[in-house]
Amino acid sequence: MEDGTERAWHAIPDPDEVLRQLNTSRDGLSTEQAAEALAKYGRNALTPPPKPSFWMKLWAQINTLFIWILFIAAVVSAGLQAWADMGLILGVVVINVGIGLFQEGKAEKAADAIKAMLSPTATVVRNGQRDTIDADLLVPGDVVVIKSGDKVPADLRLLECSNLQVQEAMLTGESVPISKNTAAVPADVGLGDRKCLAYSATAVSAGQGLGVVVATGDSAEIGKISKMVSEVTSGKTNLLIQMEVLARWLACIVGVISLATFLLALLHAHHSAGVAFQTAVAIAVAMIPAGLPALVTIVLALGTTIMAKQNAIVRQLPCMETLGSLTVICSDKTGTLTKNEMTVVAVRSAGNLYKVTGVGYDPKGTFQISGEDLSSDKQACVQALLEGTVLCNDSALTTDDSTGTTIYTPNGAPTEVALITAALKAGINTDALKKTTPRVASVPFESEHKFMATIHAVGPATGSGSQRRVIFVKGAPDRLMPLCNSQLADDELETIRGGHGGSGVVPLQPEFWLTAQEQLSSQGLRVLAICRAEVAPGENVVGMTANDILARKSQPFLTLMGLMAILDPPRDEAIAAVKVAHRAGIVVKMITGDHALTGLAIGRMLGIAGNGSVITGPELDAMSDEQLRLVAPTCNVFARASPENKLRIVRALQSVPPVAAINAYNNANKKSSRATSPAGEESTNGMLAQTSLGVPSADVKIEVAGDSGSLATSSYGSDLTQGDDGKMHHRKGTGVNVVAMTGDGVNDAPALKAADIGVAMGITGTDVSKEAAKMVLADDNFATIVTAVREGRRVWDNLRKILLFNLPVNFAQGGSIFWAFVFGLHDMPLTAMQVLYVNLVTAVTMGIMLAAEPAEPTVMDRPPRRPGKRLLGKLILWRCIFVTHLLVILVLGSFYWGQTEGLSLARRRAEAFNVLVFGEIGYAMTTRFIKASTLHKRALHGNPWCFLSIGLTAALQFFLTYTPGVSSFLHMGEGMSGIQWARALVSMVIVYFVVEFEKALVDPVLMPLLVRPVLNWVEKHTPDWLSMPKPHKWMGCKKGGVVRYNSVTVRE
Repeated sequence: MEDGTERAWHAIPDPDEVLRQLNTSRDGLSTEQAAEALAKYGRNALTPPPKPSFWMKLWAQINTLFIWILFIAAVVSAGLQAWADMGLILGVVVINVGIGLFQEGKAEKAADAIKAMLSPTATVVRNGQRDTIDADLLVPGDVVVIKSGDKVPADLRLLECSNLQVQEAMLTGESVPISKNTAAVPADVGLGDRKCLAYSATAVSAGQGLGVVVATGDSAEIGKISKMVSEVTSGKTNLLIQMEVLARWLACIVGVISLATFLLALLHAHHSAGVAFQTAVAIAVAMIPAGLPALVTIVLALGTTIMAKQNAIVRQLPCMETLGSLTVICSDKTGTLTKNEMTVVAVRSAGNLYKVTGVGYDPKGTFQISGEDLSSDKQACVQALLEGTVLCNDSALTTDDSTGTTIYTPNGAPTEVALITAALKAGINTDALKKTTPRVASVPFESEHKFMATIHAVGPATGSGSQRRVIFVKGAPDRLMPLCNSQLADDELETIRGGHGGSGVVPLQPEFWLTAQEQLSSQGLRVLAICRAEVAPGENVVGMTANDILARKSQPFLTLMGLMAILDPPRDEAIAAVKVAHRAGIVVKMITGDHALTGLAIGRMLGIAGNGSVITGPELDAMSDEQLRLVAPTCNVFARASPENKLRIVRALQSVPPVAAINAYNNANKKSSRATSPAGEESTNGMLAQTSLGVPSADVKIEVAGDSGSLATSSYGSDLTQGDDGKMHHRKGTGVNVVAMTGDGVNDAPALKAADIGVAMGITGTDVSKEAAKMVLADDNFATIVTAVREGRRVWDNLRKILLFNLPVNFAQGGSIFWAFVFGLHDMPLTAMQVLYVNLVTAVTMGIMLAAEPAEPTVMDRPPRRPGKRLLGKLILWRCIFVTHLLVILVLGSFYWGQTEGLSLARRRAEAFNVLVFGEIGYAMTTRFIKASTLHKRALHGNPWCFLSIGLTAALQFFLTYTPGVSSFLHMGEGMSGIQWARALVSMVIVYFVVEFEKALVDPVLMPLLVRPVLNWVEKHTPDWLSMPKPHKWMGCKKGGVVRYNSVTVRE
């Protein structure tokens, strides 16, 4: 027996030659041959990938710099016998790790889901006898019987077919069952066109067949996909990388200041080494934002909750942040961009083209000519045509009125149900028609012949007791027109009950019908021809076959009644969502398993067809990776795409700059743009000049005229800069596309996992696609993705607000202790317990307020954030420095003021503690808007958590200050006077208005003159281990996958 794993079995013309090469026959293998093959090829099962254990997942949560810093602080606290401090710190660690395990605890189940789709048993022919065996015992060479309702147990080369139809949507994306035959096809055709093969795990929807096993287990097509899913591993997201960099910076800053404090306390204040060390530890604990990991998780979790209510279910929290930087959405067509409801949109008769209104299977609609509805009496002109489509039909449209609203459910092939719906729109009683015009014989549809025929008894019986019989045929126009010798004149179309005797029949005009077919097909419509003919009295039609009909081609006998044009229409909300995506600088690409013309037509309706180009799967197969990187950004419609094609498209897009996204933003927002090459030549439609690898050359730039200021200050950050000429320039070497990929089938799983955001369909999606994806759409609606992008951008903004709030507060706590020693104050203004309370309670309470802040109105009117843009931008760093010192001045000022008034240490610490917390409240109020002023009526509504958090925090301060036991535990047991409370409240007002004033000055004065030059110098001299990965480290290709810090790597 020859190895059958990698041959092009679909290209071997003779099925018996396939059997010979596999050393088998139609009687199947012998028991001994099967045992030998099982030992050689192994079981018909998928190799499971290794899974991480619970301890590995636990270690992954613990092994972060933030957690290690907290561990060290806990150990030091234990060494100083500060058990309460240690307990609180370890509590924070447990909470953070627990939240991480809860959110990320789902094991990788994609391969298990694929395994569950395989057939458990198979009907096999061995030793000349049929037998049912476990499907995992099948081997190449086994002869297998399949029938309607079965799952195909292995990849089969078909030997016999009888009306065999297989649902292959999970592999190819085709939304309708595929008719199978035994005819060979060229070796280079795609999966969806290999009609003589049946694939493992696909479902037989009709008919029966006999096939020989040519591939099993990992060698089958579904096994190859399973292997691709296992080999594609998701790397760290941008957010996780950013948090690691932040932790490094914090470790350095905390370490330096703690060491300086230790030396000051020991040498300047002349404390003992133990006291100096304890003070240094207190500063370290004060400056570490212990609640920050929990706050980040809260922001992401809140975002997922909001998105779940809008039908977007996020499976991995960090991808919430990634949504905000999407530049490309690659979407499936059927059911996502379209309704997945075939609809007759036009009827072509000899005299007119009738437009049919209405969408889907709801029979509400009319027939129109030139935009005018036809009256009910004039609709009779197409009644004969529509009645023919009802009778030559094996499907039905069922209704359910139990809920008070009529629900229409298709039962059968979508195309046939669409024909019935069109007939109902014309007022035809389909059930009555079928009863009064009974079927007496039929010829089932076969892909080899591409038509279906039914013979019906029509009208009353004649004197001899027999009835007239009429044959109706529907199918591909190019197959039926050679069988036609006449056509119905448009004004003579009559019902089949009318006793037609030949009036109104005129000679066929082939050129007219060919032109009509081409015009409809060029719009991506599926075109069917409907024909009829009288059956001669006495002619035997029982047992008629397609060959009997084709044999009459030399004497054409059919009358062509007309053409039906059918389309799966785009969703209205998808059209609107595409416009929003373009306005937000996001390119939408359609990757479908359907035909090129259909994909292009839907693309035009959606507004994503771009320059009108479409690339098919076979064309992609012929391209090198370099060629694909060149064309992928410029083509928005990909047709007949295989799983490998989808994965390659995603990788190609992930390895080139987001030029198309910038152009989409410019075009949608009416900004004139042009791309210039080094030689000064302009490229077409605003795209950047490209090198042979599809990557902009080093000197290429984008120049944007018009309102460039809004783009300059957009979230795209350093990817776009404003030059001295006032125009926008694309900074070379920065940024690559961030790609979302949608899918519902097994074939989509590798691309879903490789994409930055894999989006699975919740209704039609397989378990495989859902487990490989990071997000699931509960409503299978493209518009939900755009809604999720909006939420992702809100999450990013709110993460920055939380950092903007937390870091200055923590630095102010440590700074208060540090500067107290510098200025010779022998007592610390804040205790360790007060600091931990602020870190874990106050900061989290106010942080929740910022986490719940709604999206800004213009969040979808700005281009995507540059991939890799820092959370800690220059503005945040500046404000950290500014607000830290503002709070330190207020805290130390109140502490020193109390000392001059002769207040006790407990009272002074109580005042310093409350000044800090109320200063935080004032700062949190102004942080709700990073740049815009909060002195606006918009600040009074939109966030129900705002005043709740402020009120709760203030109430807790009164409780802590005056509750016996609690106040002494926090070292402020004597309470505060009225004047002290007044100073605390004034500190809140001071912080609020000083920061609001700073906002007014930061852009026009502070940033250009002070902040940007200083921080640019710091950035230039920052070592690599404290920086984000350099662009060259996450751009470009490597064998097996694109190396990117926030995307994927593939094991080699």
